[in-house]
Amino acid sequence: MATCCLLKRHRFIEILYLNLGPKCQAIDVGNWIETAVVCHRVQAIIATIRPSDEKGTMISLPSSMYTCETLETLNLCDCLRLDVPFSVRLPSLKTLVLVDVEYADNKVSSLTRLLSGCPNLDSLFLVHDNLDVALMVPPLRKLRMYNNGRYQKGGGFVIDAPSLVSLYIRDYVLYDFHRIEHMPELEEAHVDMIQTVRNYKFLKAFTCARSLTLCLSFSEVLSPCGMIFHNLVYLTLNTCFLGWWDLLTHMLQDSPKLGSLKLIDEHELAEFTSIETLDSWKRPSSVPTCLLHSFEIFEWKGYKGRRGDVDVATYLIANATRLKKSKFSSQPHDDSEGDRIHRDLNSLQAASPHLMFLSQERKKRQRVKHKRIRSCC
Repeated sequence: MATCCLLKRHRFIEILYLNLGPKCQAIDVGNWIETAVVCHRVQAIIATIRPSDEKGTMISLPSSMYTCETLETLNLCDCLRLDVPFSVRLPSLKTLVLVDVEYADNKVSSLTRLLSGCPNLDSLFLVHDNLDVALMVPPLRKLRMYNNGRYQKGGGFVIDAPSLVSLYIRDYVLYDFHRIEHMPELEEAHVDMIQTVRNYKFLKAFTCARSLTLCLSFSEVLSPCGMIFHNLVYLTLNTCFLGWWDLLTHMLQDSPKLGSLKLIDEHELAEFTSIETLDSWKRPSSVPTCLLHSFEIFEWKGYKGRRGDVDVATYLIANATRLKKSKFSSQPHDDSEGDRIHRDLNSLQAASPHLMFLSQERKKRQRVKHKRIRSCC
């Protein structure tokens, strides 16, 4: 079954929307796009070719699409093949979405040629399978990049986008090299890279961010000189990988305006999960500036009560002079773990009148109760 929807206004086509099954004819797809580009000055192309159970033929797109002066949005998904010409001219393109598409020749040069012909690109959403990526796009303001090649080895990637305001990366590939250039306009970043990062030099690109979410695996911690997160107010750290406590120490010391810290454990990956922390957490050499002047909210979601966890929590609560809210939630695996966690939190209660502990099991019971109340109304 295939659907083709053309939304027209006079002689122009605003959106060409193709949602096709695996048995669609490549010649038809090419003709529809060619007509929309050449004859109707299309503004948006959204095309999805759903794959079959067996690997089918990838559908190539016409060369005229790469020189469409009116195209503002290009969204391509699944069984589409990009034969990117050496001359690309898409002056109006602002939004580009590429999800699991195929590139005709060398992957790096194909994507690079495409991006080089988009002088006004504002937003890029890229999903790929272990693609060597070189993103050098000066005007780009929003980037979301997912790598589906989990736990593989890859060549590398480069991101050079000085105008970026928002960045989201999820990448579980171990690269030979990687480079992210400084982003002076960055406001928020979510970086989930559990195998790629080996030291803190990687973080220098994010020192201007106001909000950071970091899920990074550190086998060795190297402390850089002069790396200060002057604007950082909101920080979220994942606690499920070895070395997170050292990352926390440095982020506290290097973030003078930090106001909110959230620790989470969101991964269920046994090969990476940190079952225990260090016997003794290495505290900062002096109380960080943020704890004395700006730190107000502390949340720990998925608290496990591992060795050192209670030490981390105690230090933060005891030294945060402006703390207004501290919240802990947990989902223990058994009664003994639950008892240990409750003992930890009871000891913290005395240090912080603002502490609130809400276990996951209690949350579940509350949701059931509210559901029953609504059903009775």
